Amino acid sequence: MVLKRSINVFITIFGIITLNFLLIHFMPGDPIHNMIPRDPKFNPQIKWDLIEKFHLNDSLSEQYVTYLKNTVTGDWGTSYMERQPVLEIVMQDMRWTLLLVGTSTVITLLIGMMMGAYSAYRRGGAFDVASTGIGLFFYGMPIFWFALILQIAFNSQPFGMQWWPQMPTGGYFDTSIDSNFKWNLPIVLSVMKHMVLPAATLAIGSVAGVALVMRSSLIDVMTEDFIMTARAKGLTDYQVLKNHALRNGMPPMVALIAMSIAFIIGGAYQVEMIFNYPGIGYRTLSAIGNRDFPLLQFVVVIGGVAVVVANFIADLLLIYIDPRIKIG
Repeated sequence: MVLKRSINVFITIFGIITLNFLLIHFMPGDPIHNMIPRDPKFNPQIKWDLIEKFHLNDSLSEQYVTYLKNTVTGDWGTSYMERQPVLEIVMQDMRWTLLLVGTSTVITLLIGMMMGAYSAYRRGGAFDVASTGIGLFFYGMPIFWFALILQIAFNSQPFGMQWWPQMPTGGYFDTSIDSNFKWNLPIVLSVMKHMVLPAATLAIGSVAGVALVMRSSLIDVMTEDFIMTARAKGLTDYQVLKNHALRNGMPPMVALIAMSIAFIIGGAYQVEMIFNYPGIGYRTLSAIGNRDFPLLQFVVVIGGVAVVVANFIADLLLIYIDPRIKIG
């Protein structure tokens, strides 16, 4: 069963790699136009040198073979615009995406699971009704709009309130402290301050989804016969929830956590762009605008592979948590 699933994973990854190559190479636009000078008097030889350097005059089949070979060997080429190795650029951006999206995801999962568990524990109560309603309100709010609202709200003093907190609305640290980034206490505090608004945007917009899944799963579990047996033994509702219901209500959460981890790798495109946060999402949108194919190929592949691998790991964890689950 696991072997069959592993084979399917490799086939899916190969399909992602191939489809990624075809989609990007059939994108409209010519990347050379973004690389050559905007001067009618420029030397045309520059254009042909760039075409030769990046092998853009090769046939589609030759480019595909080179692309597969580079994918396997880890040589993802050079960015058209940055003129740096793609892997080096992505690794620089990945640390900021992991910091931002990873932090917000951990906060989202912890708060969402606690809210969902307590809502199921107090089903129909004031907390359940209030948390569900407020959560759905923020969950249905467009994330880019919410990000803009937070930018406006915390970059001004509404109604003359001098005590209203002011937060950075762009970048990832204060360059006035030190133009060259170095890990020291002032820089760490600056990074944390710059991360407050984008992390809050991601967390607040996602907590409701986690809470609702947890609540629904636990409510289903709480109607099972073994829960009634546990209560008949004299256990309190808290003991039943902690020792019996939570473990059996975790399978849906495992799949949700797996997708959240894949989301960490893929980046938060809208939030990173609005807050000018230099992560994978920001880099991807810039690469699309500049037709930076080598960089775009790598980012899309690692995002797709992250989703496939995360789902595969989730399947294995589901088997461990509940051996009754069969995965085809």
